[in-house]
Amino acid sequence: MMSVARTVYSLARGLRTVPALILPIAAGGAACVMLAVLSGVQPLAVIVAIWDGAWGSTGSAVTTVTKVTPLLLTGLAVAAAYQARLLNIGCEGQLTLGALSAAAFAVTAGSLPWPLLLPLTLLVGAAAGGIWALPAIWLRQKRGVHEVISTLLLNYLALYLADYLVLGPLGDGTVMGRTPPISPEAALTPLLQVGTQRLTAAPLIALGLSLAFQLWLGRTAWGFEATAAGHNRLGAQTAGIAAASWQRRIFVLSGALAGLAGALEVLAVHHRFYRAFSPGYGFDGITAAFLVKATPGWLWLSSLLLASLRAADKWLQLMVGISPSIILVIQAILLLAVACQWRLPALRRRKEIP
Repeated sequence: MMSVARTVYSLARGLRTVPALILPIAAGGAACVMLAVLSGVQPLAVIVAIWDGAWGSTGSAVTTVTKVTPLLLTGLAVAAAYQARLLNIGCEGQLTLGALSAAAFAVTAGSLPWPLLLPLTLLVGAAAGGIWALPAIWLRQKRGVHEVISTLLLNYLALYLADYLVLGPLGDGTVMGRTPPISPEAALTPLLQVGTQRLTAAPLIALGLSLAFQLWLGRTAWGFEATAAGHNRLGAQTAGIAAASWQRRIFVLSGALAGLAGALEVLAVHHRFYRAFSPGYGFDGITAAFLVKATPGWLWLSSLLLASLRAADKWLQLMVGISPSIILVIQAILLLAVACQWRLPALRRRKEIP
């Protein structure tokens, strides 16, 4: 009973993260109104179009919830690395290679029974993402190269490598730049289907992982060691914690989560890999993570917000005649508002120093 009470208390403490969303959402709403006025459109019409595009029908709601999966897992990847005070900007490349590896494995091993094929495919995707994160943490620890630079550059290498492989040895032989479709045994079974839109268990898997990681951080000795290694490396080493080892494990785990996001997209949505597979989910994960102060247990909230915006972009063009790129501008303003929100307390403390 006490264990359950402590778990509930640990999750309830995360409620202090919710007010952190107020300023970014207010800034995003103000930006939406301003952009609508500049485009000569009624601001209310833009808000209604976003709502209708995201939640106006059952099909729209299924699309929105489906988009939560990659946003939640890439956000969790960024948040996990940040617990060790590392910044993983390479989720886009890790997601891409995770998706390609999962699709290639599902095609090659399609004869396996589904109880074995499905988990192995997810494991291959996660392993590809984790392996792709290894060079960045090695360069950070052995050569002092900041992980922001290395992971950003590894994104481009991953995207070009995926293009080469999907147009060559792993492709279906066409100029479309795609792999053959995976076997039906590897695909996730739809829980709900509305027209061509399918809702699988992928969002529930992503939600479960984020909540489990939150509990792991707050309720286990290993979670404490991983957090201590990032917050105070010297103090952690003095206490006998292998800080460098924990940072390496957490960063590889971060890459594995991004790779898993790509694998789930293949198994749940597209059933194959193709060029331009991701519309930027890896970069959106950064916004999703920092909107909730990198708190894994509340990532579902920011992911749902960003998924709603992503699902509504085409409706803006259809209903009110403005560019879908307005959604990208709103997302950028949300991230800038978060950065300002984090910076203001530091500026106040600096002014208070005599």
